[in-house]
Amino acid sequence: MNEEVAIAQALDRWTEKVGRQFGPLSRGKRRMLLAVAAGSGGVRVSDLAARLDVTPAGATRMIDTLEKLGYVQRFQRPDTDQRQVHVALTPSGATALEAANRAFAESVRTTLAGLSAEDLGRLAALLQRLSSGSGEGRGLEALTRTPDHAS
Repeated sequence: MNEEVAIAQALDRWTEKVGRQFGPLSRGKRRMLLAVAAGSGGVRVSDLAARLDVTPAGATRMIDTLEKLGYVQRFQRPDTDQRQVHVALTPSGATALEAANRAFAESVRTTLAGLSAEDLGRLAALLQRLSSGSGEGRGLEALTRTPDHAS
């Protein structure tokens, strides 16, 4: 088995350990609210779909659910194409997202409890590099090299 497959399988297993429900929100609802919260002043539904790599119809269904829960509100901007629907977080949505983020952090903390401080530091550095895109296209060696030895 190559390293990429082993990593993918380990990430799948770890994700299952972290769980699917974080306080009041499922993983999918939390991701959608995080994306909505990142768009200050509201974000277009089509942009949410693209950011979360879901279909516009899938994004709309999730927004329907979140709107019924009172976590988001839809609106149209008078200065844009009236066919464009924007979504913003409500105060209730912000509260639910804060609770979900606390539950998510606690779940992650629990799953990492067995790692040493040194391992945690290495993992944090590797994940930072992955999420920043440094190391893209350069193979696993580029991600596992320590910063002072990176080319």
